[in-house]
Amino acid sequence: MKKLLVLDLDGTLIDKQDRISSDKIIALNEIRNYFDITIATGRSYLSALYFAKLLNLNLPFICFDGALISDENGNDYFKCFMERYEINEILKSIGKDIAVNVFYKNYSLVNLNMLSLGIVLKHWRVNYKIFYNQIYDSNIYKIVLASFNYDALRKIKSFLKNFRNSGFYLYPSGKKKGLYVMDISNRFVNKGKAILEFKKIFNYNFIVSIGDYINDLELLKYSDIKIAPMRSHKLVKDVADYLIKDFNDLLEILRKFY
Repeated sequence: MKKLLVLDLDGTLIDKQDRISSDKIIALNEIRNYFDITIATGRSYLSALYFAKLLNLNLPFICFDGALISDENGNDYFKCFMERYEINEILKSIGKDIAVNVFYKNYSLVNLNMLSLGIVLKHWRVNYKIFYNQIYDSNIYKIVLASFNYDALRKIKSFLKNFRNSGFYLYPSGKKKGLYVMDISNRFVNKGKAILEFKKIFNYNFIVSIGDYINDLELLKYSDIKIAPMRSHKLVKDVADYLIKDFNDLLEILRKFY
């Protein structure tokens, strides 16, 4: 049986300082003898690549919440961009107080508001250029907005409901107190659809996934075994087969399937 373990990053594998604890490293070193391991994250390609290399993972990985499956050499196995018309309309609707990050595969465009949130750029591990409200390349995987003004983002959320292809979710930042973040991407992609594509391409027949937030719900839906950390979002805990305190609990579960 060809088995795959799929790991979310934030809230699952790494902490708020982007660190992977030693007990998780030890656990993964045992697991990799019995399971192949990959990452499924909402983060950018470069951020996912950083952690894939750190963990010495040799499989392609899922990034931008399922909009891209790629490997460490830059080979793409699946990709889905946002629609150009909707990108332009979204960017025109954004007020001056909103921080903007427009994600391409290997770099992003950021406005001066986003640049001032230096912690966010460090967190995403991106190569960036300054954005002055004009784009020339529409191969965009994701747009991220950030603001301390929740109502401003909520207005954009209402505006986005007019579009057929743009999906979104609004959530409090785990990196900066009082900051809210909105992720916008093609509504027809998610981690679940990406893992189905991954399964088809690489012929896996048994998938275990671990996730903690609402963007992991579809990933868990299409997995054979669904695992969530104890501090996960309530909706995620409701669908999980197992809840874990730490990766020692994960080892106990996975040893049943070695």
